[in-house]
Amino acid sequence: MMSRRAFVGMVAAAAASAGAKLGGPRDAAAAPGVRTIHLDARTVSWELAPGRTVKAMAYNGRVPGPEIRVREGERVRIVLRNSLAEPTTIHWHGVDVPNAMDGVPDVTQKPVQPGETFVYEFEARPAGTRWYHTHVQEHRQMDLGLAAPLIIEPAAAEPMPYDRELTLVLDDWATGTAEALPPTREGTAGGRGTMGGMMGGMMRGGGMMGGRSTGGMMGRGAAMHEPAYDTMTINGKAYPATEPLRVRKGERVRLRLINASNEHTHVVRLAGHRLHVTHTDGNPLDSRVAVDAIPIAPSERYDVVLTAEHPGAWMLHCTQPGHAAAGEQMQVLYEGHSTAKPAPAESSLDGLRLWHYELGRGRQILPPPRGATQTFDQTLSGGMMGSDVWTINGKVWPRTDPLALARGDRAVVRFRNQSMEAHPMHLHGQSFRVLAVNGVRAEAPIVKDSVDIDGHMGSAVVELIAHNPGDWLFHCHKPMHMDGGMISLVKVR
Repeated sequence: MMSRRAFVGMVAAAAASAGAKLGGPRDAAAAPGVRTIHLDARTVSWELAPGRTVKAMAYNGRVPGPEIRVREGERVRIVLRNSLAEPTTIHWHGVDVPNAMDGVPDVTQKPVQPGETFVYEFEARPAGTRWYHTHVQEHRQMDLGLAAPLIIEPAAAEPMPYDRELTLVLDDWATGTAEALPPTREGTAGGRGTMGGMMGGMMRGGGMMGGRSTGGMMGRGAAMHEPAYDTMTINGKAYPATEPLRVRKGERVRLRLINASNEHTHVVRLAGHRLHVTHTDGNPLDSRVAVDAIPIAPSERYDVVLTAEHPGAWMLHCTQPGHAAAGEQMQVLYEGHSTAKPAPAESSLDGLRLWHYELGRGRQILPPPRGATQTFDQTLSGGMMGSDVWTINGKVWPRTDPLALARGDRAVVRFRNQSMEAHPMHLHGQSFRVLAVNGVRAEAPIVKDSVDIDGHMGSAVVELIAHNPGDWLFHCHKPMHMDGGMISLVKVR
């Protein structure tokens, strides 16, 4: 079994290579019909809030990096210059890029070394809320700010009326300036006030794990080695430095929510209002779903429409214990109420309707299968006895067994989580349908590229149509779990 240090070194070096190379260095001069965008990865001093400044890594000097906004089908050329003192790369999360552009070190590309410039080029597909981030030493580089939104606007008008939109990137920081926040190891299930999985009921009854606590010999997992996160931000700022959202009565605002956190699940609520979920990981639902709060696991995105129908001053915030006080809140101020003071953020979810996967009805947007159907079982485990080793079918990357597919094949992947922690499993290069969660089958499966697998014997079944050729990672998007070996490879030929 590869040591964690060796694995982290391999991923770091490789991911840096993934940075910006299409078969090698390329001329970055503009070409007809190609949109050229320049990104510079460098170290900056970034103020999260007054009196709380960190040494961060940033694209173009901003945290999060600049929002890239392009049209569906538009050809994009992104020139990355690495001004860091270490290798780096960019992964285009949720985008069906050519395999050579995927940014995975020593799998798809070589690292972009300090001082080097490389070019990514691809057609922007599919439409929706996507994002981009480093894929080198994510437990450090993404933790320090190398992430940003990528919005692909649909070629055809969306049948969803709204007046304006705002992107909100949620993140966690370990600054060493405050008390560490409680972990959110239960993932989206924990956001619903449960531990999830088949064992959730027994655990919540105060059995072997004692309620929501994950202490003790079996439940500590990689938490022994996780950074002590003490600050939560929205668009790179912690309250009171967060920018207020100012609205008019009757206005409809589309919010694009992106969880760029390395470890934490966030549960987003706007006091006094319902949020209407319209997209999951950028993919449209058949109809919107009204909820009071939305659990969002690391790497997930949700688009929601807020209708401003309750004038006053309110707080949009995370309900997870300690998150709002650590900065994850922003004021929503109606016209004529700019001097009003919102009520303090509340963490209670009692009586609220929370989003979960089974509430949504997805659209048939994946290509139809043209080949065989293959079924793969993926048992997730690890974190026992305080270990930082995380396995798939008892193996760690790169020794995990690949999922070999021909183009056009239909793959059914059945996940079962035998560990105590949730795992947001993300597939590169293509999306999938979520067929079932914890034994409950979906009538109209939603389309995603990340699915949060509850701990304590949680399960999920997903379906993908192998249409994008290449070698694609399918991994836990918590970097400590990925570094510990929880990666498999989907090989499409």
